[in-house]
Amino acid sequence: MSFKIIDNHQAVPVSTIPELAYDLFMDNNIALMENHPERHCVLYFGYRENKVIHLICCVADDLQHNIMVSSSTVISDDPLGSFTAKNLCFEKFEREIHENFGIEYIDHPWLKPVRYAENRADKSKIIPDYPFFNIESEELHEVGVGPVHAGIIEPGHFRFVCNGEQILHLEIQLGYQHRGIEQLFIDKKKLIQKTTLAESIAGDSVVGHTTAFSYLWESLSGSQPGREILYSRTIAQELERIAVQTGDLSGIWTEVAYQLGGPGLCRVRMQEIYFFREWGGHGWDHG
Repeated sequence: MSFKIIDNHQAVPVSTIPELAYDLFMDNNIALMENHPERHCVLYFGYRENKVIHLICCVADDLQHNIMVSSSTVISDDPLGSFTAKNLCFEKFEREIHENFGIEYIDHPWLKPVRYAENRADKSKIIPDYPFFNIESEELHEVGVGPVHAGIIEPGHFRFVCNGEQILHLEIQLGYQHRGIEQLFIDKKKLIQKTTLAESIAGDSVVGHTTAFSYLWESLSGSQPGREILYSRTIAQELERIAVQTGDLSGIWTEVAYQLGGPGLCRVRMQEIYFFREWGGHGWDHG
């Protein structure tokens, strides 16, 4: 078989993942998603061993509830054909592989750095020189938003190309918020430090990231959480989703000048946050 089928949260030795020649590796993964809307790439990444780059691709099937995993080994100096030229869902994955390892894709339509990590392959590529897409025209203008965006409350730069009030193009660059989370997980030795790190990845998905880390740690250590813990995680994730979407709706209403609805939804969101604080044992002074 050209791929290994695993369940979510299942740990398997890397040596058991089928390794294919790159062209076959690409064709097989593209074919897995062709005419299959229930399948999507959940992860495509690489890791280095000297000049050799090991690539691993994970395609999830939402109907079968499993993940198909395959791998390939390439040399970082060799230019490759891109998955993206055949399926755009691989665009960000290959841009990150390009940035991390210097792999050149001969037919990638948008080959730019993603995060400007400290250990990127080409240190000469820096954020002030980011190659934003532009359109030469006397009738168009550019609008820059950032470095902190009020909607996502995260560092980021947003470049709009506009014709009057009509937006023709938007490009988002979030690279300089990169904090080296992956390496920090390796550097931190205590479990509580790793857990705190997972909680700190993004403010709108504290429960989501911490739950994902918990499942990862449990699968690697061979432990099985009880039904009560799984039930609590499910409730917490749903409450987090509701709270974040309530805040998003408040922002949308505010931006379309529905001033009565925006603050009302903010009040609903705060009640959800109060509940989280009490459930977590932090308490809250409602006075």
